[in-house]
Amino acid sequence: MVDIGPLTEVSIPLSDQPWVLVAGILLGSVLLSRALEWGGAYLLGRSPRWSETSISHVFIDEIRIPLHVSIVVGGILLSLSVLESISSTPTLVRVLSSLVVVLWMRALVRLGGEWIDVVNAADNEYEFSPIFKNSWTILLVLVTVSMLLVIWEVDITPILASAGVLSIVLGLAAQDAIGNLIGGISLYFDDTYNTGDVIVLEDGQRGAVTDIGIRSTTILTRDNIVITVPNSVLNSASVINESAPQRRKRIRVPITVAYGTDHEEVEAILLELCEDVPLILESPSPQVMFQEFGDSALLFELWAYVGHPFSEPRAADHINRRVYERFDDADITIPFPQREISYLSAEDERTDTTPLRDGDRVAEYVEDRDRG
Repeated sequence: MVDIGPLTEVSIPLSDQPWVLVAGILLGSVLLSRALEWGGAYLLGRSPRWSETSISHVFIDEIRIPLHVSIVVGGILLSLSVLESISSTPTLVRVLSSLVVVLWMRALVRLGGEWIDVVNAADNEYEFSPIFKNSWTILLVLVTVSMLLVIWEVDITPILASAGVLSIVLGLAAQDAIGNLIGGISLYFDDTYNTGDVIVLEDGQRGAVTDIGIRSTTILTRDNIVITVPNSVLNSASVINESAPQRRKRIRVPITVAYGTDHEEVEAILLELCEDVPLILESPSPQVMFQEFGDSALLFELWAYVGHPFSEPRAADHINRRVYERFDDADITIPFPQREISYLSAEDERTDTTPLRDGDRVAEYVEDRDRG
């Protein structure tokens, strides 16, 4: 009979030869761990549904190491029990138990993060914010710390006794952090933005959301500058999401032509050149709007869609270059303002080349003209 605990005793064959039994236990635990690894690899290779990005593949891949270590550690603890050495090696037992707990915590943290990434990458209606990944990590860390305290038999009564006062102190000291946490959760449930969306802040800063953390949101601008904004600020501010409800965005390119130009020809040229710009989407199709009769020109506006908000500057650049070339080929004038200054004598007989005499009044007027 071998004692493996305070309440249980089991009868193990070959108990009169403990070292042989220990060797068999250790060898069996190693073989079992290897068999599980081979079985998992076989299942992953045989099933066509378990691709490298599937949740099942991620699950098996992440639990592989902690499962092997748990089996080996279990074999070691069972061997110590056979040798009746557990009571004499409590530190070793606690170290091995702590190792297993930490490895499983690490695996669960990584599994939660990978699962969120897989779900977000899948084509479904669910999309989880990175703040849930951070919350999952914090929860597992708290559970792991609690288990380690139990394993090492740390008396937490004094900690619990002072928890009331400590919570008040922490609450006062972490008002901003708590506000940012609540703000991040509110942003997620309001579906204000997600990772990868292009947003515009109240102060005009514009960039793509790269991370939504517990405390703040990180934005990367087109100038490759990282902006960190507290979640509480974003929750109380007006945020423009240019990627919602769809990532495509309509751009507006103003076009001016001289009076007397055939507006139908202008529209045909603008719609035709859009076909040569790869950044312009075919659907919805581009449109040309005759906006108004300006002071010195006919004002048109080209409406077209691009696939991403960050494509707007490049698309406008391509359109403007092609408009300039096509209008030049079609002899369409792009007007520009000119200013003419004339000087007149008091008798209104002097030209602008006649020198002025003493006592003459000078009247100056400015006339704006548009010339091709």
